[in-house]
Amino acid sequence: MKLLLVDDDDILIDRLTSDLASQNYVVDTAVDGLLGWEYAQAAPYDLIVLDIDLPGLNGVSLCQRLRQTGYAGPILLLTGRSSSTDKVLGLDAGADDYLVKPYTLVELSARIRALLRRPPAMSDLSLRWGSLRLDPNAGQVTVADRPVVLSPKEYGLLELFLRSPDRIFSNTVLLERLWSADEAPGEETIRTHIKRLRRKLKQAGGDDVIENVYSMGYRLRPQPPAPAETPKSAPKGLTHGVPQNTPQKAPQKAPQGVTGGPVSGADNAPSTRTEAPTPLSAAPALDRRAAQEQSARAAAIAAFEQFRPAIDDRLAALRQAASALRAGDLPEAVRSTACTAAHKLAGSLGLFGYMAGSHLARRLEDWLQQPNLAQGPAFAAWVDQLEQLLQAAPGEAVPDSEPAAAASAFPHPVDRALGDRYRVLAIDDDPTILAQLQRLLPRWGLDVVPLDDPRQVWASLEASPPDLVLLDLDMPHLNGLELCQQLRQGDRWQTLPVLFLTACRDPATVYRLYQAGADDYLPKPILEPELINRLFQRLERSRLLQTLAGTDPTTGLANRQKGAIELDLLLHLAQRYGQPFSLVRVEVAQPTRSTALFSALAKALAGQLRGGDAIACWSQSEILVGVLDTDLATTQAQLRPALEAAAAAIPARILAANIAASGVAPGLYLSGATYPQDGHRLAELYQMACQRRGSPPPASSEE
Repeated sequence: MKLLLVDDDDILIDRLTSDLASQNYVVDTAVDGLLGWEYAQAAPYDLIVLDIDLPGLNGVSLCQRLRQTGYAGPILLLTGRSSSTDKVLGLDAGADDYLVKPYTLVELSARIRALLRRPPAMSDLSLRWGSLRLDPNAGQVTVADRPVVLSPKEYGLLELFLRSPDRIFSNTVLLERLWSADEAPGEETIRTHIKRLRRKLKQAGGDDVIENVYSMGYRLRPQPPAPAETPKSAPKGLTHGVPQNTPQKAPQKAPQGVTGGPVSGADNAPSTRTEAPTPLSAAPALDRRAAQEQSARAAAIAAFEQFRPAIDDRLAALRQAASALRAGDLPEAVRSTACTAAHKLAGSLGLFGYMAGSHLARRLEDWLQQPNLAQGPAFAAWVDQLEQLLQAAPGEAVPDSEPAAAASAFPHPVDRALGDRYRVLAIDDDPTILAQLQRLLPRWGLDVVPLDDPRQVWASLEASPPDLVLLDLDMPHLNGLELCQQLRQGDRWQTLPVLFLTACRDPATVYRLYQAGADDYLPKPILEPELINRLFQRLERSRLLQTLAGTDPTTGLANRQKGAIELDLLLHLAQRYGQPFSLVRVEVAQPTRSTALFSALAKALAGQLRGGDAIACWSQSEILVGVLDTDLATTQAQLRPALEAAAAAIPARILAANIAASGVAPGLYLSGATYPQDGHRLAELYQMACQRRGSPPPASSEE
């Protein structure tokens, strides 16, 4: 490993050089910032150690210059300054670590080893798109090395798109990510900021990096093709330990038509012959979209092979009906079984890419509902045609023009992080449909809870409250219409989005769906682009309505926006009448988030409070309670038994499910702050309550 040590203290340089050399490091030294810059440009270093107080060019400026010119290795700063301001200044300049003098050689060596163990990709944190570069450390944006001045919101939008290049951001998500609840602007604000961002980047010579996705939001355009790299000349060597300050240039190409001749140089090198290398293959590489399509096709083939036995069983039912028709008879049991098989094939084949097969299965289903024995040979021919279609791989099946066009216009799915995910309860008696939904939806941030028996829906709703319900219309025991009507009869699920998946298209059935309380319906065969689009439209509309109503969808409590208003009102009353106001923070700490547990706790806790108290769901793991005319000690003494009662009221199955998922029982933490002792504003009281989180959890949470 080769290190560069830049420090103006000769004694320190000699001591560090000797110690590092004994650990098999190759060390170059420089005594001022300008000389250190020349060394860094002349040779590659695995790590650079910089003192901050350097003559010529200080360590912070040198660190910034190194990062701006593309140095990706780790940088360690050494200084005698121990203030937080100096540390922040150095780290924001691009340093990876900071060591305050005096320090021991053992500690310095340990820091160097730790930095060298880091993956190289972690060193360069800049985000790039073509000639556009965003440096999170310096908070700077450049286009072809020309700086672009952006407002904080414009910078935040650009950084969000660059960090998630394949994700579509709706207006609702952008507002939640970049604006606080106190600001609460409208969607027109998003369009205005994106318009300004596009204009500024275009004025700087950059391309339009943001594209609109109709009815869904915005996303980053695909990366432009990278230009072919020009080979660089080898770096100049060092002469007697001092670098030659000569700019490095890439070798120039000979004029077109010139095949040989002398090459000028400092040493009058002999004549050489320069020829452009001939590429082995002129075929262009697949772009990212083509690679995603190939990956999706491979996944579809693998999924289809997984469910091939079930599909073969359904084909066997159709073949049995065809055989019966050839014999001149179609028993009712055979007809019913074949009709069910055709119905399920019509709904599931489209998910594997067999659009023509799905339409053909629909035709078979329609025929079986009103069979005509005289047309038996035609039915048998359709069954044979369906079998031939399914013998090909999903991507090789007969294409359907409209679905293909829709798929090409729709963005490709990407894996999302655990944050901002929705939970979808899918109720269908067809395991193939459920399996395909579990394969398709998680890539879009939609976690699927499959349910093949509608009689178990109430237990599932309580154990894992969903953000949306997908319902099949025709199911045993309880059909989708009846189930939807039962959902709408309860207060808790009246606003829960319900979307039907059905093969029925007649107006009378569609009217009945909406009469039962459905928000939308999607006809089978299911097209992935249309399915994703419809789901997100319903989910974001539901979230917007809940935000406007001031209700948290998980707990049923006031959300953060409405809760802040109610808590502020109590605080203002306390200030007006000279009364104490206590803010209590209840936190559910657990390795894995359990919305069911949190919802059950919130419901039980709300029932333990007085009528004049304020309670709000502050985050995914926090509940805030505001109590007027009561000090903190009294409030905590009153609330702790309520917490224990709330924990005891949580159904045992929910608690057991959470412990099974995380391996640890959840901890309930109680902390708080009081006006006026701990602050005069809600934000000050909340910060103090967060600092006091160390309160022990109630005994019941340890069970």
